[in-house]
Amino acid sequence: MRDLQSLYDLDVFGQTAKQLADGSFEIQGTLSGERIRVLSEKGYRIEILDDAEKVAKERVKDVADSGSSVGNQSDK
Repeated sequence: MRDLQSLYDLDVFGQTAKQLADGSFEIQGTLSGERIRVLSEKGYRIEILDDAEKVAKERVKDVADSGSSVGNQSDK
C-alpha cells in the first residue's frame, strides 16, 4: 500500500485497509477528480462514497449554525 501511496501521491486512510474474500483490497481515502481518473485508467476500481468538498461545507455550516444558536440563548 505504501508503494501505491508514493507512486500516485494518494491521501488514503491506512487504518481502513482490508483484504476482501476475493483477494482484492479495499482502502478508504480522499481523492481528487484527477487522481480518480488516473487510477481508473490504470485499472483500479474506484467507488465514490461521498463528495468530500460537499461534506466539508455541510459540516462547516452545521458548526456555524450551532455556534450562533448558543450565543442567542437568553438567560432565565
